[in-house]
Amino acid sequence: MTAFLQYAFGFPTFIFGALLLCMLLYWLIAILGLVHWNSLDHWVLFDGSDHSHGVEHSVSAIAGLLLKVGLGGIPLTVILTVMFLLSWVISYALAHVVPMPDGWTLVNIAIGAALFVGSLVLGFFATVIVLHPLRGVVGMVAPPEEPKVLLGRTGLVRSAVVDASQGYGSVEDGGGGLNVLMRSPDRVLTRGTEIVLIEHLKDHNAWRVVSKAEFEGTELPAGLIR
Repeated sequence: MTAFLQYAFGFPTFIFGALLLCMLLYWLIAILGLVHWNSLDHWVLFDGSDHSHGVEHSVSAIAGLLLKVGLGGIPLTVILTVMFLLSWVISYALAHVVPMPDGWTLVNIAIGAALFVGSLVLGFFATVIVLHPLRGVVGMVAPPEEPKVLLGRTGLVRSAVVDASQGYGSVEDGGGGLNVLMRSPDRVLTRGTEIVLIEHLKDHNAWRVVSKAEFEGTELPAGLIR
């Protein structure tokens, strides 16, 4: 028991323990109804810019990263809780393997910092492996009509490009905004292009989009451009 407490409250494991405790407190507050359980998504995943483009919130770099690794659609609260838990376990295990000098010496701090970064990175990849299958579960329990709600809505390309195989952006959903994967098979759309969602690609969990100018007829379709 003494060894457990020594490693659990040692540096850097205690940092992940504190972060995990913060997430558990957030869950408790959400259960009590003081905040919405997915409020964290709107606080962190959207940066609040691009009002001039008609988009209430813009997808942040964190949201883009989550989309790229396949965690888009999973609440950030769940992702962080699992990541901090797995990082704590990894940090605790590494503390057994890597010798740590006593006291707060520069060597101790340097080793602890390296363990913290390593545990966080490994915890993130472990979280991707654990939670990635849940995207399918979320799709199964969601009402089948839900994807159609976004059909015809406008948004903004937030990745460098949206083409036939990659890209993401932010979409007006009548609330705080939504970040989604986008595909444009006929034309490459660059960052900042205003788009319209025209088809839900269920197999790819993405939306086929066209530029707003093309949708409104002020721009020729890709196939008609000479």
